Amino acid sequence: MTHNKILRCALLAALLIPCLAEAGVYRWKDASGRVHYSDQPPPANVRVEEKAMKGSSIEQDKQPYAVRKASEAFPVVLYTVESCPGCEAGRSYLSARKIPFTEKKITTAEVRDEAAKLLGSKEVSAPFIVIGGKVHKGWLESEWATALDSAGYPAGKAK
Repeated sequence: MTHNKILRCALLAALLIPCLAEAGVYRWKDASGRVHYSDQPPPANVRVEEKAMKGSSIEQDKQPYAVRKASEAFPVVLYTVESCPGCEAGRSYLSARKIPFTEKKITTAEVRDEAAKLLGSKEVSAPFIVIGGKVHKGWLESEWATALDSAGYPAGKAK
């Protein structure tokens, strides 16, 4: 085979592997009790157990590389309270930008103390966001956008 043909075959195989990996696997026993595994359905008179395959044994993260990289270096934590328009706006903004974040609702004394320590005050107000350890008080879209951009999160299109 020529180098070109080998390259074409390798490319075709690489394109087909994900399709094959998504196929179901059937597990069934025959009349003598032997267990069979197949990607083809067994005979009609056999009880079937179908298992869905998940791509490969190594799950792949669905987030873009830039987002994974930024979230490892600068994780985002959103502190919120109930009935808070700014909290809802901040949550919506992060979701629209597809920023992975942890939301901590300030409903217990433990979370309230944690928030007070981060804010450096006994008074706790929400929302506020922590990006890689740096606190940004209040909801101000332009400030959050600048901080997230600086942390390496893709700009995206927030609504």
